[in-house]
Amino acid sequence: MNWWNWWTYSGSSGGHHGTTTSVPEIDASTGLLAVAAIIAILAFAWERRRRQA
Repeated sequence: MNWWNWWTYSGSSGGHHGTTTSVPEIDASTGLLAVAAIIAILAFAWERRRRQA
């Protein structure tokens, strides 16, 4: 198994590579929305802790 090709290693000793699968792509607007949601959750948790202290 080559260090650079660890993600395609199928576990067999003959150098046989596994099959690849498709991964859904995320466009910029969806990624930005996800980041904004995480920031909002963190801000909410921080504010709750601040008010309890």
